[in-house]
Amino acid sequence: MKQLGAVILAAGLSSRMGAFKPLLPIGEMSMIGRVVALMRGAEAQTVVVTGYRHRELEAHLAGCGVRFVHNPDYRHTQMLDSLRLGLEALPQECSRILLSPADVPLVQPRTVQALLTLDAPFVRPVFQGEPGHPVVFRTDLIPLIRTYRGAGGLGGLVEHCGVPVRELETDDPGVCMDGDTKEQYDALLQVYQASRKQRCSA
Repeated sequence: MKQLGAVILAAGLSSRMGAFKPLLPIGEMSMIGRVVALMRGAEAQTVVVTGYRHRELEAHLAGCGVRFVHNPDYRHTQMLDSLRLGLEALPQECSRILLSPADVPLVQPRTVQALLTLDAPFVRPVFQGEPGHPVVFRTDLIPLIRTYRGAGGLGGLVEHCGVPVRELETDDPGVCMDGDTKEQYDALLQVYQASRKQRCSA
């Protein structure tokens, strides 16, 4: 039976944040904990690619039902290199892959479900004209991902190699909100608190 896979990229140094961003709290969960819950909620076989402070991250996510793969050269490689490692750790039965960085924690589950209904080699969400995460791609792209050496990472591969893209217009701002900097993290907290108040008053 065909399965859904997921790769979460968490190998970076968090240098722009000044703190280890995967473990920063968003409400009662960590940033990466929310991304893991999103992927597991979609019933995806999930791999987390670690690098910096990998033992701490693995201990934090123990019992979450994910696999880990370590990028030992995380200081000198790009996200596409970590993606390649993550793809190698997924079961061969996977036919499609969800991909997200570890610092995009506020995507709504309904957005992921809508992405998965679209049948295309590469699917991405778009909020107010801005593409975001997670993206979904077919495993047919894996040979190209393994061999691509051009610029721009996965986005560059999709653009330069003519991969057909389908976009999902969404009202979910979480697809475009990451936590690279202290200011972006503060914005994530504000949106989370606002959504929590809205749920409580509904």
